[in-house]
Order: sequence, then C-alpha cells, then structure tokens
Amino acid sequence: MKSIIIGSAQSEPGKLVYGFIEAMELPTGTSDKIPVIIAQGKTDGPTFFISANVHGNELTGVAVIHDVITDELVKELKGTVVAIPTLNPTALRLYQRYPEYQDADPNRQFPEGRFAKPDEDDEDPKFLKPYEQVADLLYSIFEKYADYHLDLHNHTLRSVPYSILDRIFYEGEDEKEDAEKLAAQQKGMVEAFGAGGMIVADFPPKTYMNLKYHRSLSGAVLNTLRKPAFTVEMGSNGVLVPEVVAGSVKATRNVLRWAGMLDSPKEEITEFDVPKPEYRIRRFEHPRSKHSGIIRMLVEPGEKVTKGQPIARITDIHGKSIGDGVIKTEHDGYMIALRDQMTIYPQQHIAEMGIKDEFDMVAPQKPKK
Repeated sequence: MKSIIIGSAQSEPGKLVYGFIEAMELPTGTSDKIPVIIAQGKTDGPTFFISANVHGNELTGVAVIHDVITDELVKELKGTVVAIPTLNPTALRLYQRYPEYQDADPNRQFPEGRFAKPDEDDEDPKFLKPYEQVADLLYSIFEKYADYHLDLHNHTLRSVPYSILDRIFYEGEDEKEDAEKLAAQQKGMVEAFGAGGMIVADFPPKTYMNLKYHRSLSGAVLNTLRKPAFTVEMGSNGVLVPEVVAGSVKATRNVLRWAGMLDSPKEEITEFDVPKPEYRIRRFEHPRSKHSGIIRMLVEPGEKVTKGQPIARITDIHGKSIGDGVIKTEHDGYMIALRDQMTIYPQQHIAEMGIKDEFDMVAPQKPKK
C-alpha cells in the first residue's frame, strides 16, 4: 500500500489515523492547525480527498465527513480517503466565512498555476497573503497525493442542494481531447453523487475566470492539476439539516463506489428531493432589482419558474409598492438560491437561478472576445 504522510498523520493499512497540518503561525504564540483524517483500506486503490468548511459558516460538510469516515468504511475500502473536516479552523471557531487573518474569500486563494501571467514589474505576487500561504501548502499536498477530490459547501440559508460542473479550459488544440476526457470524468463523479438529481453547470467561461473560480480549491485541482474534482452545495448554510446530512453521506459513499473504492450497492437518496431539469442548466444571478427597496420572496428554493413570473414583491420602507410592486424573471428556469436579506439596492440580484446552459463545458483558456 502507498504510504501517505500529511502533517502529523501517517497512513496505516486497515486503520483510521488522525493528525494536524501546521497551517499558520498566530501572533499569540500558537498556530492554526488543519485537521486531517486518513482512512486506508487493506487493498490498493485510488486516493480520494474529501474537504469541507473552507467557509467557516458552511457546516454540513463537517458532519458529512464525520459520518462517512468510520471504521466500517475502512473494512470495505480499496485505496485511501484523505478527509479534511475544516480547511478554515479560525473561521469555524468564529462562525464566519473568512479566516481571522485575511478579510478575503479563502476559496479564491489557491495557486493560479497554468493561468498565472508573470509580470516582472509586479512585486505583489511574490509575497503570498496569509491564507494564500495556507492554500499553497494544501495545494502541494493535493498535488502529491490526490487522484480525485470532492469539496463540500453550503450556499445560502434558502437554497437547494446541488452539484456544480466546472468549466474546463485548454490551451491549444493538442490539449482539447484531454480536457474533454477530464470533463467526462468530472461529469461521472457529479452524476454519481447525485444530490437528488440537481446538477448545475458553473457560470460561463469568462465569468468563471473573472470570479476567480479557477482559484477555488476544486477549480485548481481540476483545471491546473488536471485531476477530477467538483464542488457540491448542500443547501442552507449556518445550520445542520439532518436530512441533508444523511442524504449527502449516502451521496459521498456513492462517489467512492464510482471510483471503484467500495463494492457495496449504490444507495438511493430518499432523505430529500430536488428538481431534475430536462436540460443542462447553468448558474445565473437573476432577477435583479431596478430600485432600492424592501423585498419579499414569492417563490421557494427549487421551484420551476417561467419568463415573466413575479419572483418577489418590492416596496418602500412604508410598505408602498415601487413601480408595479414586483420583480419578474426574464428567463425560464429553476430557483437555486434566494436572497436572505430583506433590503435590496439597484442592480443587485435577488436570487441565483438555473437557466438553460448554451455554453461549452470545455473552453479555450483564452476565450475569444
């Protein structure tokens, strides 16, 4: 069996081992430690990384890892599962999205890799920001050991569980075929996970890059390390929903079955249900408000909507209607996540929808203008 050493944890065939990665020195004389669990079977197989809680208030993944990584799993396992219950311990302790030592999204801090554009006159990239240093360390571990990766997230308080298909980029026609094979592997993983059937393609290629999703952990593993990886959003953040935890545990084991690491039969997810669109949908921040005001939603997460349908009411602070009093969708689609704030400003979106995806999943690294 392959020996895997991560931080203070060293794999042992047929056992669970626990340890920590020394991640960041803290000014108070201690250090931020990232927990790691290595579950290794007695039979050779792939190394599958499962991570969670890169955003400290997204909790479901922590519970899923605790329920998946058990002694019973090891008895059946072929290969190794490396589980990281929290990628962001300071944020988990503070119950906030960002780490205490950098006021920026940690899931946009992983190495640019193949997308980096060296500029000799720009000194800033030479000095990694605090969580960039943590991300660089984690990335090096994934680069050394990972064959597959699943990153567990939550969206917003009012959202439906769904899995994300990342865009995959290639540079030059000689890379296109390999990129398409990688996309097929990612699709297989996502379909195996299931999430009740809701699969959503990510934003269009240019938007994906502008949002720095290639610097998310799964985006970097997929697009730079060229290893199959994806992110799943498991519904509401800030709380544990027992049904979602239980269904996501089954879904995670199903992905391990897809990777050939478990021989047991596929488990049906009966704990929750989400729509199964008849066509591939993509993420789209819509509809948007033309005014500042107070909004009250008229739809539910997961609901199928049609063009022209009112999605929310909008009033002033006195409760009087603004305009015709409603915000309508300009697209057919599905409601993925709803704004959980009552106030809105002009041009802000009140929801994230899934609309028909007409963009390629595999795209040139520098999309044509």
